[in-house]
Amino acid sequence: MSLGLSLATQNSQVLVCGPTVHRACGKNMYVNGYCFLLNQHFQQVQRFPETLSECSAYPTDIAFLIDGSGSINTQDFNKMKLFVSESIRRLSGRNTRFALMQFSDKFMEHFNFNSNDPAHRVMDIHQIHGWTHTATAIKKVVNELFTSYKGSRDGATKILIVITDGKKTDDLPYRHVIPLAQKAEIIRYAIGVGGAFSTTSAKQELRDIASEPKDEHIFKVDNFDALRGIQNQLQDRIFSIEGTQFQRSSSFQLEMSQEGFSALLTPVSHSTVGAYDWSGGVFLYQNNKRNSLFINVSSTAEDVNNIYLGYSSQTVQLNGRRGLVLGAPRYNYVGKVVLFERYAQSGEWLPVFNCLMQQVGSYFGATICSVDLDQDTNTDLILVGAPMYYDGVTGGRVYICHFKPWGRGCCPALKGLGGHIFGRFGASMAETGDITGDRWTDVAIGAPMENENAGALYIFAGKQTSINPNYIQRIEGLKFSGGFLYFGQAVSGGTDLTGDGLKDIVVGRQGQVVLLRSRPILQMRVSIDFHPPVIPTAVFDCHGQEFLGREASKATVCFKVALATQQTLGKILSDLQYTLALDSGRRKIRASFHSKSPVLSTSLVIGLEQTCRDYSIILPICIEDTLTPISLWLNYSLTGRPISNFKGLQPILSGESPEIYTAQLPFEKNCGSDGKCQDALQTSFTFSGLGLLVVGQTPEVNVTASLWNHGEDSYSTTLTFFYPAGLSYRKVTLLPVGGSQSRKTLWGKTLCDAHSNPPAKKTEEAALIEHWVK
Repeated sequence: MSLGLSLATQNSQVLVCGPTVHRACGKNMYVNGYCFLLNQHFQQVQRFPETLSECSAYPTDIAFLIDGSGSINTQDFNKMKLFVSESIRRLSGRNTRFALMQFSDKFMEHFNFNSNDPAHRVMDIHQIHGWTHTATAIKKVVNELFTSYKGSRDGATKILIVITDGKKTDDLPYRHVIPLAQKAEIIRYAIGVGGAFSTTSAKQELRDIASEPKDEHIFKVDNFDALRGIQNQLQDRIFSIEGTQFQRSSSFQLEMSQEGFSALLTPVSHSTVGAYDWSGGVFLYQNNKRNSLFINVSSTAEDVNNIYLGYSSQTVQLNGRRGLVLGAPRYNYVGKVVLFERYAQSGEWLPVFNCLMQQVGSYFGATICSVDLDQDTNTDLILVGAPMYYDGVTGGRVYICHFKPWGRGCCPALKGLGGHIFGRFGASMAETGDITGDRWTDVAIGAPMENENAGALYIFAGKQTSINPNYIQRIEGLKFSGGFLYFGQAVSGGTDLTGDGLKDIVVGRQGQVVLLRSRPILQMRVSIDFHPPVIPTAVFDCHGQEFLGREASKATVCFKVALATQQTLGKILSDLQYTLALDSGRRKIRASFHSKSPVLSTSLVIGLEQTCRDYSIILPICIEDTLTPISLWLNYSLTGRPISNFKGLQPILSGESPEIYTAQLPFEKNCGSDGKCQDALQTSFTFSGLGLLVVGQTPEVNVTASLWNHGEDSYSTTLTFFYPAGLSYRKVTLLPVGGSQSRKTLWGKTLCDAHSNPPAKKTEEAALIEHWVK
């Protein structure tokens, strides 16, 4: 019965189903199923359904047309009556009715479908003798016996069994009679008795009477004693068509239903994917859990055979309203999911929304997972798997469907690692609870045929309104010792099975299940503060000094470790390693630590606490660039130590905790309340007393330039001197006013950078002399 093929759990109860209960009805092998409700001690509380329906509960009307002509002696006629009576007994008790007419060149109805005790009535029949008018007798049975007045039922399977010992003698051809039986949908069996049917023409007469396929509807025996030899064959062939309604909307109802292919516990329900020609549906048990309600789309939609509605199922809830979402992966060859909702007034469950896929053969709806992201009992979205999806890169896709009143629809969102085109990503799905410690529900999705059928499991993190499309972890079956097959074929999560307060995940693979423990999630918060927060002017004012060695500020670095997941684990310790770097990426370093290096690496052991350390920042030399703040870059790694009380369970740093931090230490500026420096520069220059430049007589030209700043601090101030090609630049001399200079000579142009440390302040003056020679 494949017990355990589908499971559903809630609190201390579990619903376990076996949807392949085989039972024989004649030659038919029907497939049904059972679901068992178990308590916390795995004892059976109830079974659904309590009993399976009887075989062939569908109405069948069987009429016998027996030959009473003079060519049959009394002894053989009695043998034929025994055969008919025994056949009636074997076929009785299955919602079957019987009628019988005897024919020769006369016709006598001995009992019809309204009559009682037909098997006993057969033995009271007397032979009428005469010619053999078989075709006329068939016409009378069709027109006069298979009528509602004679007890024939609408919708019943109609069967006519003709028993004769020779060729017909009436002039009515079969071609005028058999179409009437076909129109009335009467299945015809022809039984020929005696040596008369050894000729080709007699054999053809049996073929004219019988339904298609001819070989299955014709019996030929040598004498009436041999009728008993075909008793079982006739019975089995009639059984094989009971419950089959030819040329009607449904051939099977619940014979192939496979109850329990998918199952739910809130409320108790189990699907019947094979019901009504595999259109499918679900049995819903309410109140006392004994009265079931069948939900499907067969009555509201056309052409729904073979869609497998109920192949997967989930409940949804929104503000107290409940619904059922059922998958139909073979709908129109592309797949569909249908949302059913119960109407309060009528109590009827009706489809209110459906979502279709576009790719043929994708099996959209094969798996369904309802997700409550914020754990407020309201369903936020539905994940729908299409494990047979193919795009040339990945195999399988999971769609995110929203069923909120303000927006319903499905969109592709989740996929596995590229290169596994036959991976069947989405073959299984489950909520895992919040295993990342961010308060949002996460999900696990199986891809059991990735890595050449070894399989893989993907973990996706939930967020406020959806699921993050980038998986945070991929667990491969190949990584386990012994090698796994079909790892990820089934998955379940959201329950603590190891007693550590953390949600665990159970993954199915071929022949085994694997328990995956979720790990404690650590969150790291880092802060960097400077004291003072700005480097004072007195620290970086060089006053002509090249080497300073002054402390610019003190950096306080604090690490705070917290547990994002539930705390039932006792003491947790971690190894913290971190690196500090000043002015990282700059070619010319402006600051260092006490070690005289701009880089410092260290480590410590930290618990669930805050730890702070102080580091002095030194300015080793005179700094030219005081406009750009000094940067402090921090990089760290946090490794949790195994927890001995929980079999070495090891905490891990949250993926949302940044591992790199930067802080800025600016220089003090005189830039006003807006923080933007607006200078007001003024320049003047003289030729050092030279009034006239005489070419060939004046050997040297000295120019004295002065620069005043009447505004806020000025940075990187540049004076540009243009001079004729006849002069050659010689040197620059800084007058004792304050500041420093550098120069850069181009053809016919000199750039002089006049700056002081700190930069030129308001009312500050710089002066220099430029020397040229002829």
